[in-house]
Amino acid sequence: RITLAAGVAIILLGVLAVTGGVFDPSREERARDFVEREYGARLGACDELPTNRLECELERPSPKLVARLGRPVRGRICLFVFENASVALDGYAPCRS
Repeated sequence: RITLAAGVAIILLGVLAVTGGVFDPSREERARDFVEREYGARLGACDELPTNRLECELERPSPKLVARLGRPVRGRICLFVFENASVALDGYAPCRS
């Protein structure tokens, strides 16, 4: 019975942690993960802008990212990070006002 009670307690703590947002990454972390996963590039510091936008320093561009932007990459890129956790790369860098 003790093992069963401990197992139930661990499961309840895990569910509480997930629903409570303990594992909810920040907008900046989501942007970094997206750029690394989709383009193999690395981001530096990001500034939050209005309308779900982040303008981030580009530490290490990749050929795939340069091809996606369609022109030489400057030091910053613009990403949209939405409340539903989706991320989209803006084709312009830096962010348009």
